[in-house]
Amino acid sequence: MKALIFCAMALPAVAVAGDAEVSFLTEDYAPYSWIENGEAVGHGIDLIHEVAARAALSHSVEITKWSRAIALAEKDENTCVFSTARTEEREPKFQWAGPMYVESTYLVQRAGENAEVATLEAALTKTIGTQTGDFTIQLLQELGAAKVDTAPDLEKTLRKLRAGRLDYLILGEEGATAIAAQNDDLEVALEVSRDEFFIACSKSTPAETVAKIDAAMDAMMDDGTQAQMVAKYK
Repeated sequence: MKALIFCAMALPAVAVAGDAEVSFLTEDYAPYSWIENGEAVGHGIDLIHEVAARAALSHSVEITKWSRAIALAEKDENTCVFSTARTEEREPKFQWAGPMYVESTYLVQRAGENAEVATLEAALTKTIGTQTGDFTIQLLQELGAAKVDTAPDLEKTLRKLRAGRLDYLILGEEGATAIAAQNDDLEVALEVSRDEFFIACSKSTPAETVAKIDAAMDAMMDDGTQAQMVAKYK
């Protein structure tokens, strides 16, 4: 995994005069988003740039810790966080655009570990790691997980797993598949749930701006652009 780096990158878009720049925030989470050669890359980054272009919005993208990203998107004007699970607890805190992805969430383990675990119910009795502020905390709690361990970012969660302090970590489908493919000592274990992930914008962001983002993302899902962009990273 790449080391966590902060990156703010503004790309030109055909913006309406007087429109404020929209700040899009996310986390280091390959293959959705990560830093390579000083630039934010990944299919999530590509999707946001295309959304902004279609919506004619001036914008910036920043990769940061998830807890910071979602906190800023909750309170700052013209600020959105992606990609965000639309949970009951989060629903009233944001304006929603999308979905951006529809995919499963999986448990990842050290290769060859937990051989005695055959069901999700059994896995939920183990220690499962995730990141501060991630939707999977609430998901695991609702499922009755015995012990949910949090860290500031995925890299630290991964270190805990390798050190034997966790039995599993929990990731979205793309992330789980990628991390298993890139690391011989890790493997995908069990499916936890299937969810939709959105672009979540602050309540103070103009509703017209959110509507433009929503329309652009919906069009990209309908015309196949989203699938094509995701496929480039497989």
